[in-house]
Amino acid sequence: MKKLMTFLLLAGCLQLTPALAQKSADTASANFVQKAAKGGMMEVASGKLAAAKAANSQVRDFGQRMVRDHSKANAQLKKVAASKNINLPAPPPDDPMLNQAKGADFDRSYVQMMVKDHEEDVAMFQKAADTSTDPQVKAFAAQTLPVLKQHLVIIKKIAADLHYQ
Repeated sequence: MKKLMTFLLLAGCLQLTPALAQKSADTASANFVQKAAKGGMMEVASGKLAAAKAANSQVRDFGQRMVRDHSKANAQLKKVAASKNINLPAPPPDDPMLNQAKGADFDRSYVQMMVKDHEEDVAMFQKAADTSTDPQVKAFAAQTLPVLKQHLVIIKKIAADLHYQ
């Protein structure tokens, strides 16, 4: 009787394992989508500020590029989120430091923030592209990753050119 109970308990656990693994994968996908959406919205908002406030033309141009590229990625991500019934976060509030900064101080803060953010984004999207078990999330991450890598190269060059490293 004891062996039968142990067998039934073990069999039940084995049946739950795929369901738990699926729930974990769904949670990881939802977390990635939400974090990517929040970051994408921040990139657009801060890019608009840079396009309007930056003293340096390279920084202004980069801000415009962020608005264009991240708006496009955000639209694609909204479709992925909608197909998976994932609620996206509200847009993050504007960064008070960026709002108050002017001229070269704005440029320095923005460039340093973009280097840090894009380093983190590239790592996060690379991980999702490599390990996500959700085909839509994996495809979105893989499709967006080259653009993020390009942004990182550009912003690091701007940082070096302006001696903001």
